[in-house]
Amino acid sequence: MSRDRQTYFAAQRWAKDQLAGTDVDLESPQFLLQMRHDWDATHLLLHNRDLMPADEQAWFCSAVQRLLDHEPAQYIAGQAPFYGRNFAVTPAVLIPEAETAELVDWVLAKLPDRPLSVLDLGTGSGVIGITLALERPHWRVTLSDVSPAALTVARQNIRRFGLDLPVIESDLFAGMAGRHFDLIVTNPPYIDPGATSIMDTAVLNYEPDLALFADEAGLGFYHRLFAQAGDHLNAGGQLFGETGFDQEQSIQNLLHRCDHQAKIETRHDVADKMRMIHVWDFLGAGGN
Repeated sequence: MSRDRQTYFAAQRWAKDQLAGTDVDLESPQFLLQMRHDWDATHLLLHNRDLMPADEQAWFCSAVQRLLDHEPAQYIAGQAPFYGRNFAVTPAVLIPEAETAELVDWVLAKLPDRPLSVLDLGTGSGVIGITLALERPHWRVTLSDVSPAALTVARQNIRRFGLDLPVIESDLFAGMAGRHFDLIVTNPPYIDPGATSIMDTAVLNYEPDLALFADEAGLGFYHRLFAQAGDHLNAGGQLFGETGFDQEQSIQNLLHRCDHQAKIETRHDVADKMRMIHVWDFLGAGGN
């Protein structure tokens, strides 16, 4: 880009020229400007003829180079939209995706709007638990994660939305002895470490391995979860989780090996890929 100051329109046109012919989303520069200024598309359009400040122009040039290096635009902006709200994100947490919003939709549709004790297990940036707390103020939501860096981001988002939610550093239930919940919701690591060849470069290079990969061909986390969930659910307690698109049969088989009593239903996303599970009637739930 010229060292002369450019309008927002000219800067975006330059950025799209830089990204042309690459696999980077051509809308990413627009996204970066909208996140930086908290503008929607209309407000960005209204500023198109304005000159971009010199310091912002330098930042924008650097940001486009980072896009060319496949760094996700959400990490460059430091935030990402989810369920109509903007959440802080860093490379310590996953970038929230549309499938996770579908999981939240399913939970809200299935569960009654009455006081419930809820655990967002492996919370990352906190988008699931915080969204549930905002959408269902009667629910008592706890956030947990094994990663201290992720919990730093989750706490930042809790403050951002003016909430006061308990946060627990815990590997699965290790830090939650004696705690029981009516509902557990999780978007855990579920990718087979051997599947990296079909993964997006930006995800592989920038998103946290800890939140992506699980042993046992991607089912290791769920193996531990299914074996322990009943001990941390109240009577009638339920579990909702996001899964891999190719795990529909394997995750059902795993559950029935771990808990012959539990019942499970799967759900497909808008692309008709199995991405979610709902499990209930665990052995041991409520002390049974």
